[in-house]
Amino acid sequence: MNDYIDANGVYLPIEEFHLNFLVHKLRTEYGFIESSRKNIPVDKNNNIVPMYTYPCYEYINSIDWKGASVFEYGTGYSSVFWSNKKVNYYGVEDKVEWLQKNKNISLEKEPLGYVNSISKHNKKFDVIVIDGLYRYDCVKPALNNLKNDGIIILDNSDWHKNTKELLDKSNLIPVHFHGFKPLHVDSETTSCYISRRFKKKPISIVPIAGTVRKQDRTDTKQI
Repeated sequence: MNDYIDANGVYLPIEEFHLNFLVHKLRTEYGFIESSRKNIPVDKNNNIVPMYTYPCYEYINSIDWKGASVFEYGTGYSSVFWSNKKVNYYGVEDKVEWLQKNKNISLEKEPLGYVNSISKHNKKFDVIVIDGLYRYDCVKPALNNLKNDGIIILDNSDWHKNTKELLDKSNLIPVHFHGFKPLHVDSETTSCYISRRFKKKPISIVPIAGTVRKQDRTDTKQI
């Protein structure tokens, strides 16, 4: 016989209770419902978040990026997120509507202009995001314009196998973050390609909807 839980007078099988608990976390702590309602990716406090998978967003969001230089191939709500991080932000876009949101976003409708737009700034970047057109062709200029302690973020790497494999050939360390993301109902992948000299540390590793727990005795020297 299955175990049942009394939830305010409603008796649920324990597996249904657990499932409802998880859904409640997704609805409230992750901001998924509000994102769907507004058709804008937001967290539980209505702050705009990038359309990365939640695990990747947690990692990126936990790092202090103030003063870092960031370039995005393909802008969107992520450009709002990065700008709020007080970074030196640059990007390229093929859609006019996003130019109004940041003065450092250039409009490039031709493939070569789009791909090579990163080089016109004559600087190396701490973060380069590949999340727009011509992703495969953006890899080489991204690698050429990345600082030796930088990071490349490739969104939808599960859809862009050839682009992923091209980045795999670099000396960067691939870390693939699988999971759900705002507005989408499929599990997807956002990948971070991290320099071996990358030194930035997460401020916190308590996940979204996580619990801050007291230190366990096994977390100290016992022998």
